[in-house]
Amino acid sequence: MNEMTIRGAGKMANLRVWSQRVAECRGSGMPVSRWCQEHGINVKTYYNWQKKVFEAMVEEQQGGPRFARVSAQQPENSIAATVRIGPAAVDVYTGADAETVAAIVRALTVC
Repeated sequence: MNEMTIRGAGKMANLRVWSQRVAECRGSGMPVSRWCQEHGINVKTYYNWQKKVFEAMVEEQQGGPRFARVSAQQPENSIAATVRIGPAAVDVYTGADAETVAAIVRALTVC
């Protein structure tokens, strides 16, 4: 494992611990100073953790959603849909235009 990976893993571990502590303090309903005093934590240290946790959250959010192009194209001459009306069924192949599909549906309704 290289040094950057080790540092990154250590930073993530610290952020997890700090995040838990910040969440515990914020959820306690106590003033920060009192919570820190009861847990033996310096108030400045607490606020430093909170700042780093919030910065990490903003950084993660600014990455924004990630999208990947997905191709839904089917191979030539493959069945795109099967239209069933009553006992009749027709396979519609990839590339069939709207007029053809409409004609198929009209023909099936007469059957």
